[in-house]
Amino acid sequence: MFDTIGSAFFDALRRAAERHLEHGHPCIEALGAAARGADSAAVAAAQDALAALDPAIMNALMAEAHRLLREDPARILGGWNPAGVSH
Repeated sequence: MFDTIGSAFFDALRRAAERHLEHGHPCIEALGAAARGADSAAVAAAQDALAALDPAIMNALMAEAHRLLREDPARILGGWNPAGVSH
């Protein structure tokens, strides 16, 4: 479930970054990579890219990402498996 929800969260952050940052900004690619793979290296790179932003910009991205997720709850619930994790 974390991988799916993590992917949805990083995808929402990427969409927010595309609206707030200039085209080709490295943070957009880092967030996209985390959304696509959510492996630990991609997540760490995305976190580093976010931390390198001006705090006001990072806060704007977080606020918009949360708004995007609120407006599309099916995106989060799609990763939920009430029967538990299957291997």
